[in-house]
Amino acid sequence: MAWKAGDEIIVTTHGVNHVGVVLDRRVVNKTNVYDILLENRSAYTFIGSAPSATTYVNRGLTAKLIDTEIIKSTIPYKELLAAEELPICHPNS
Repeated sequence: MAWKAGDEIIVTTHGVNHVGVVLDRRVVNKTNVYDILLENRSAYTFIGSAPSATTYVNRGLTAKLIDTEIIKSTIPYKELLAAEELPICHPNS
């Protein structure tokens, strides 16, 4: 599954889960990688979904918590996008 900009997801880093919003998606070496803004306003770039990594998009928790609307992000993605206040994470931007 590939998420698109604005999708809410769960990111797991060193065993700790965070709610975030996808800022951008691109394909590198046939793998989807994402730029993500977390609720604590940290931004990650180049995040995949392989659980073998120390930081990854947690597909299972995203399906259980976000897709079923048990958890909603507090990041006002649409408002930040309209005001052009989203961080630029891509190194070539």
